[in-house]
Amino acid sequence: MFWSRALCFTDPLACQPAFPYSDIEVLPTTTSTRGRRHDAVIARFKAFLEANPDRPLYLAEICGAIGVSERTLRASCKEHLGMGPIRFLTLRRMHLVRRALLSALPSTSTVTRIATDHGFWELGRFAVNYRAAFGESPSETLKHPKNQITIQLFCP
Repeated sequence: MFWSRALCFTDPLACQPAFPYSDIEVLPTTTSTRGRRHDAVIARFKAFLEANPDRPLYLAEICGAIGVSERTLRASCKEHLGMGPIRFLTLRRMHLVRRALLSALPSTSTVTRIATDHGFWELGRFAVNYRAAFGESPSETLKHPKNQITIQLFCP
């Protein structure tokens, strides 16, 4: 349930930028006007995310930047990604946190600081979702030896 076909991949840090946009599955193009419009919306959505790889983004900001309503973006994401934009952005921020935890030094960084820097304010809920996604707690990720980074996604 937590992972969709669009986001289940093996190594998010090996992909550039911070999130593997090339793994976004786009369903076959439809010939309807609505389908073509959704294709264009997703192309602008993807371009905006690629232009801002290292910071958390929010729905209102994205809609304003790509020039569509939240309803249109939601319908386009559901059609092309199999999930809404809020879920997609949450998973994107989760991967940004993981990337930051893997590169941070435990002596100078905290999980709380990194999670809140990426827009996660409910830390208990964040920790539960993080464990569901990656198979370990955020603090375990932070403690990994930095010369032996291994990434394993837990996809139930």
